[in-house]
Amino acid sequence: MSDKKLLIINGPGLSDLSNYSELGYDDLSLDTLKQKCIDACDGLGLEADFRQNDDEPELLSDLINEVSNFDAFIINPAGLSNSSSIDYDAFSAAITKISNQSKPVIEVRIENIFKQSDSKPLQGAESGLGFISGLGKYGYVLAIQSINKKLSNQ
Repeated sequence: MSDKKLLIINGPGLSDLSNYSELGYDDLSLDTLKQKCIDACDGLGLEADFRQNDDEPELLSDLINEVSNFDAFIINPAGLSNSSSIDYDAFSAAITKISNQSKPVIEVRIENIFKQSDSKPLQGAESGLGFISGLGKYGYVLAIQSINKKLSNQ
């Protein structure tokens, strides 16, 4: 078992990925995404905790409450970023808290959000948050590899 722990947390909309088939991701499901992440982490000696939650307050609570339990974080806010009611300040504070502890944080998006006028990244450039968009499930693998490299260099 690894001593480096990664929390992969996914927001609303990822419980049903069938809507991504129109984007060319026919084989995408939450289970295949989870398995891809676990396999990538296992291959690098990272311990992965993969979660999905459709409730914004619970998602935010997980981030805040788990800061000390993990070495790195991957966040896919999914449907949250399309919502006009998302509390960007609360997510910004949580991400800043993680970043201030020199823990890698990467936001991953399955789709290219810059093709959608109502989507935007969860956090701005000042947070130190990495960002990957438009690579499908492979964005997660790239994020995991990047986090592994960052953790290895610490």
